[in-house]
Amino acid sequence: MTSEFRVRPRVRSPAIIGVALAGAVLGSAWDQLHVRTHTIIYSIGTGRMPLWVPLEFAIVYVAGVIGIARLGAPAPDARRFARLGRETAWVTVVYAITAFGHRHELIVFALCALALVVRRRTFATILRGNAIPAAALVIAGPVVETSLIHAGLFHYTHASLGNVALWLPLLYANAVPFGVRLTEAAVEGPA
Repeated sequence: MTSEFRVRPRVRSPAIIGVALAGAVLGSAWDQLHVRTHTIIYSIGTGRMPLWVPLEFAIVYVAGVIGIARLGAPAPDARRFARLGRETAWVTVVYAITAFGHRHELIVFALCALALVVRRRTFATILRGNAIPAAALVIAGPVVETSLIHAGLFHYTHASLGNVALWLPLLYANAVPFGVRLTEAAVEGPA
């Protein structure tokens, strides 16, 4: 009788700083797309982002990478940085679609769903080893945003899924490969 024991990859300590920085910069930049297009409005004023937002994104990205490393199966290889670059571009495009089309929730919902269909092979590969972290991201993202909205920190100008936009879970779903690729860049593995 043999038992398979899979060693979980470790997140390199110096990489945690890079992940936090990526969260603060990328998360805040993507959030600014929503702020500038009035997709969301923070309670401190239109067109502005509170100082806590970059810190929140830094913490969320670090927690996400650690969660994917522990609960998923990130597979770093020599192409991990190129893959991360492609996923960053993909999320930026999908984020822009949600920002510029937010007034038309059903159209944005359909485009975000189409984006998932177009990349079904990528998602199948990613989900094969990362189903738990993927589900956690798609569920926890909107739940956290709902909590922040209930706390009165911001609101969506067009929201038909409770107090969040109908397309929000699909935006998070489109970000799953980015999260996995960011984790692959942060864990120990081949150069």
